[in-house]
Order: sequence, then C-alpha cells, then structure tokens
Amino acid sequence: MKKIPWGIIMGVCAMFVFFLTVGVIAVYILLNGIAAQTNEVASFFGEWYQVVMFVFDILFFLGFVGSVVLYVLRETGKLDKEEVSE
Repeated sequence: MKKIPWGIIMGVCAMFVFFLTVGVIAVYILLNGIAAQTNEVASFFGEWYQVVMFVFDILFFLGFVGSVVLYVLRETGKLDKEEVSE
C-alpha cells in the first residue's frame, strides 16, 4: 500500500468528478431548454446517459474520498504502522 501513488489517483478522480459534474449539469440545462421549446418536461434522470454519468460521478467521488484518506494515512505514517504489525 505504501508504493501506490495515492496523490495521482486522487487527482485523476478529482478531475473525473469535476468534469462529470459539469457534464451532468450541462446536459440537464440543455435538455431542459429543448423541453421548454417543445412544451415538455425534462427530468434529471430522463435519459440513460444521464444516469450513467451520475453513477460514474458518484463512484469517482467515492474513489476520490478513499484516495484522500489513504494519502493522508500514508503521509502521517499511520499506514506504515499497520503493515509492520501484520
């Protein structure tokens, strides 16, 4: 666990979370604008790709939180102590 680059994983997950969140919001605004012109209603989970983007957004957010925790544990030295005791 000590040699895994948690900082890089944290950065990659943060980028995916940012761009997926922007994408989910942009798609919702776009579909809502189209629905307003056609007198229909757009929902947040109306299309399959919105659901997929949201699910990946949540998964990458959980990966980001997990990698932050493991990065902090490694930098404080608490992750090394558990490996020595095993």
